[in-house]
Amino acid sequence: MNKKGKLFFLLLIISGMVMIFLATGINAEEKTSVPGIIKMDNTKAFKKHKKAIVMFDHKKHEAAKPDGYGLKCGECHHDKDHKPLNDLKAGDKVQGCLECHNKTEKPKKPKGMSKDDWKKLRVEYYYGAIHENCVGCHKAQKKGPKKCSECHPKKKK
Repeated sequence: MNKKGKLFFLLLIISGMVMIFLATGINAEEKTSVPGIIKMDNTKAFKKHKKAIVMFDHKKHEAAKPDGYGLKCGECHHDKDHKPLNDLKAGDKVQGCLECHNKTEKPKKPKGMSKDDWKKLRVEYYYGAIHENCVGCHKAQKKGPKKCSECHPKKKK
Protein backbone atom coordinates (compact mmCIF):
# COMPACT_ATOMS: atom_id res chain seq x y z
CA MET A 1 0.00 0.00 0.00
CA ASN A 2 1.39 3.39 -0.94
CA LYS A 3 1.74 6.40 1.40
CA LYS A 4 -1.57 8.01 0.29
CA GLY A 5 -3.43 4.71 0.77
CA LYS A 6 -2.03 4.27 4.30
CA LEU A 7 -2.94 7.86 5.20
CA PHE A 8 -6.46 7.41 3.83
CA PHE A 9 -6.86 4.14 5.76
CA LEU A 10 -5.59 5.79 8.97
CA LEU A 11 -8.02 8.74 8.55
CA LEU A 12 -10.84 6.28 7.91
CA ILE A 13 -10.09 4.43 11.17
CA ILE A 14 -9.80 7.67 13.16
CA SER A 15 -13.08 8.96 11.67
CA GLY A 16 -14.82 5.71 12.60
CA MET A 17 -13.53 5.90 16.19
CA VAL A 18 -14.65 9.52 16.51
CA MET A 19 -18.12 8.58 15.24
CA ILE A 20 -18.34 5.73 17.76
CA PHE A 21 -17.33 8.02 20.64
CA LEU A 22 -19.82 10.69 19.54
CA ALA A 23 -22.65 8.18 19.18
CA THR A 24 -21.86 6.68 22.60
CA GLY A 25 -21.74 10.13 24.16
CA ILE A 26 -25.06 11.15 22.64
CA ASN A 27 -26.66 7.90 23.78
CA ALA A 28 -25.21 8.30 27.28
CA GLU A 29 -26.56 11.87 27.45
CA GLU A 30 -30.06 10.63 26.63
CA LYS A 31 -29.92 8.00 29.38
CA THR A 32 -28.48 10.27 32.07
CA SER A 33 -30.56 13.39 31.65
CA VAL A 34 -33.62 14.15 33.73
CA PRO A 35 -36.88 15.10 32.06
CA GLY A 36 -37.43 18.81 31.43
CA ILE A 37 -41.00 20.06 31.64
CA ILE A 38 -43.46 17.35 32.62
CA LYS A 39 -47.10 17.87 31.73
CA MET A 40 -48.96 16.54 34.79
CA ASP A 41 -52.03 15.30 32.96
CA ASN A 42 -52.54 11.86 34.47
CA THR A 43 -55.68 10.68 32.68
CA LYS A 44 -55.75 7.42 34.65
CA ALA A 45 -56.21 9.40 37.87
CA PHE A 46 -58.43 12.15 36.46
CA LYS A 47 -60.77 11.40 33.58
CA LYS A 48 -61.54 15.11 33.29
CA HIS A 49 -59.39 17.93 34.60
CA LYS A 50 -61.40 20.74 36.19
CA LYS A 51 -58.35 22.99 36.44
CA ALA A 52 -55.54 23.72 33.99
CA ILE A 53 -52.76 21.13 33.79
CA VAL A 54 -49.65 21.73 35.90
CA MET A 55 -46.44 22.07 33.89
CA PHE A 56 -43.76 20.75 36.28
CA ASP A 57 -40.16 21.81 35.63
CA HIS A 58 -38.31 18.66 36.71
CA LYS A 59 -34.89 19.91 35.54
CA LYS A 60 -35.18 23.12 37.57
CA HIS A 61 -36.10 21.22 40.72
CA GLU A 62 -33.13 18.85 40.25
CA ALA A 63 -30.53 21.37 39.02
CA ALA A 64 -27.98 22.68 41.51
CA LYS A 65 -28.46 26.08 43.11
CA PRO A 66 -28.44 28.96 42.15
CA ASP A 67 -29.88 27.97 38.73
CA GLY A 68 -32.18 25.34 40.25
CA TYR A 69 -33.48 24.18 43.61
CA GLY A 70 -30.93 21.41 44.17
CA LEU A 71 -33.43 18.74 45.23
CA LYS A 72 -32.29 15.13 45.41
CA CYS A 73 -34.47 12.40 43.92
CA GLY A 74 -35.45 11.04 47.35
CA GLU A 75 -36.98 14.35 48.37
CA CYS A 76 -39.92 13.59 46.05
CA HIS A 77 -39.63 9.89 45.11
CA HIS A 78 -40.02 7.20 47.77
CA ASP A 79 -40.46 3.44 48.06
CA LYS A 80 -43.46 1.49 49.36
CA ASP A 81 -42.26 2.03 52.95
CA HIS A 82 -42.03 5.81 52.35
CA LYS A 83 -38.23 5.72 52.48
CA PRO A 84 -36.56 8.21 50.10
CA LEU A 85 -35.17 6.78 46.86
CA ASN A 86 -31.81 8.51 47.24
CA ASP A 87 -29.95 6.07 45.00
CA LEU A 88 -31.85 7.04 41.84
CA LYS A 89 -29.78 8.29 38.93
CA ALA A 90 -30.92 10.44 36.04
CA GLY A 91 -32.50 8.21 33.43
CA ASP A 92 -33.65 5.48 35.89
CA LYS A 93 -37.21 4.25 35.48
CA VAL A 94 -39.37 5.57 38.30
CA GLN A 95 -42.68 4.06 39.31
CA GLY A 96 -45.53 6.54 39.06
CA CYS A 97 -47.38 7.79 42.15
CA LEU A 98 -50.59 6.12 40.96
CA GLU A 99 -49.04 2.66 41.38
CA CYS A 100 -49.40 2.91 45.18
CA HIS A 101 -51.60 5.97 45.68
CA ASN A 102 -54.24 4.28 43.56
CA LYS A 103 -57.50 5.77 44.76
CA THR A 104 -58.45 8.07 41.91
CA GLU A 105 -61.27 10.16 43.27
CA LYS A 106 -60.79 13.30 45.34
CA PRO A 107 -60.84 12.39 49.06
CA LYS A 108 -63.53 13.74 51.36
CA LYS A 109 -62.70 14.46 55.00
CA PRO A 110 -65.00 12.65 57.43
CA LYS A 111 -66.48 14.87 60.15
CA GLY A 112 -64.48 14.95 63.37
CA MET A 113 -61.33 13.40 61.87
CA SER A 114 -58.08 14.74 63.34
CA LYS A 115 -55.65 16.68 61.17
CA ASP A 116 -53.05 13.87 61.36
CA ASP A 117 -55.55 11.13 60.49
CA TRP A 118 -56.86 13.24 57.61
CA LYS A 119 -53.34 13.65 56.24
CA LYS A 120 -52.76 9.85 56.43
CA LEU A 121 -56.06 9.14 54.70
CA ARG A 122 -55.57 11.82 52.04
CA VAL A 123 -52.23 10.41 50.79
CA GLU A 124 -53.84 7.06 49.98
CA TYR A 125 -55.39 8.96 47.08
CA TYR A 126 -53.40 10.07 44.05
CA TYR A 127 -54.87 13.56 44.39
CA GLY A 128 -53.80 13.82 48.04
CA ALA A 129 -50.36 12.30 47.53
CA ILE A 130 -49.37 14.53 44.62
CA HIS A 131 -50.65 17.66 46.35
CA GLU A 132 -49.04 16.75 49.69
CA ASN A 133 -45.74 16.08 47.96
CA CYS A 134 -45.65 19.36 46.05
CA VAL A 135 -47.55 21.82 48.23
CA GLY A 136 -46.19 20.22 51.42
CA CYS A 137 -42.64 20.83 50.22
CA HIS A 138 -43.41 24.40 49.14
CA LYS A 139 -44.90 25.15 52.57
CA ALA A 140 -41.95 23.55 54.39
CA GLN A 141 -39.45 25.51 52.26
CA LYS A 142 -41.55 28.69 52.59
CA LYS A 143 -41.21 29.23 48.83
CA GLY A 144 -42.93 28.16 45.68
CA PRO A 145 -46.62 28.09 44.83
CA LYS A 146 -49.07 27.12 47.56
CA LYS A 147 -52.42 28.21 46.11
CA CYS A 148 -54.36 26.29 43.45
CA SER A 149 -54.19 29.08 40.86
CA GLU A 150 -50.40 29.37 41.22
CA CYS A 151 -49.90 25.84 39.85
CA HIS A 152 -53.11 25.54 37.87
CA PRO A 153 -53.40 28.76 35.85
CA LYS A 154 -56.84 29.60 34.45
CA LYS A 155 -57.73 27.49 31.43
CA LYS A 156 -57.64 29.36 28.13
CA LYS A 157 -61.00 29.31 26.39
